[in-house]
Amino acid sequence: MATSEHWVAAIEAACTEPDPLYSNRLITHLHYQLSEALAAALGRDAGPNFHSWAVWGSRKAGVTIRQEDLGNAIHDATKTAGVVGSIVGAAAGVFVQRWILPWMPDFLAAALGAGIGAITGGWTGKQLAIWSRGRAARLVLEGNRTVLRDIGAQSARFLQLLESGATPEGRTAFFAGMRPGPTERHGQDRLAKAFRSYLAALDTAGMDAKREAMIAGNCEIVYHEHIRLEPYIRGAMPFIIRRCATQRLMTYEVGEMILTVGEDVPGGAKATAARNWAKIEERMRYVFALFRKFHTAPEVFSTPYPAMEMAQLRESAGSSG
Repeated sequence: MATSEHWVAAIEAACTEPDPLYSNRLITHLHYQLSEALAAALGRDAGPNFHSWAVWGSRKAGVTIRQEDLGNAIHDATKTAGVVGSIVGAAAGVFVQRWILPWMPDFLAAALGAGIGAITGGWTGKQLAIWSRGRAARLVLEGNRTVLRDIGAQSARFLQLLESGATPEGRTAFFAGMRPGPTERHGQDRLAKAFRSYLAALDTAGMDAKREAMIAGNCEIVYHEHIRLEPYIRGAMPFIIRRCATQRLMTYEVGEMILTVGEDVPGGAKATAARNWAKIEERMRYVFALFRKFHTAPEVFSTPYPAMEMAQLRESAGSSG
């Protein structure tokens, strides 16, 4: 894949793959390939680029797409809804006893109401979990594809710029090819700022300055990404379970590291934990801290799949191209 056209063709093939599970794997693999290509062009010692991190975000998206977290979601939803249902049922039982069945002892009415409420609430919670996980799988895949198409296409153009020597004329043409305006209006100003940071990393001799420029670029791109993903994230997390899901279901894996977004980034600044992942300011607080703390961690560059599976994906990607 020496030209942007080849990258864009591979991106489109991954995003239009009808099998949602395979589509996610191809997307994850392409993020890895883009990460490796950018690392080779910008210098691996400068640290990971956006796609290095996107590998792990995409692999995590695959958990939801494959509904591997459905069992935990059903357990938590059934348990929580059952407890709430029993409390409401107990209160309803006492109410009914006082106004309709005065001959029934209070404790019996409360116990009967609690039992009915627990069963009804637990069943409702289970159905809600099944429905919400199915909806989440569809929305997460749409978001997965959106990120690769939007950012991957610009990364492909950027790689072509670097391959051609990153001349002043080439740089001018590269930025002229990006849509002006804020992300909220479908502009790419944040992306342009990010790639300027990557060019600053390329042009800078000092390693500390290179790494700071890479971190700045990564943060700009991920902010752009999460603005684009806002409707998908909110749609995938029903309002009534957002806090519970953030605390109990949301983890972020990087290589062999498993991090919980409901807890502070390990070894980093305090108060970085997210309480409600549907709020973009909480997501960015956690992700920015994560990017900075683990910028030099070798796990970020590690492969997302076992060697055999990676070879199979390479062969498939090559045959489709």
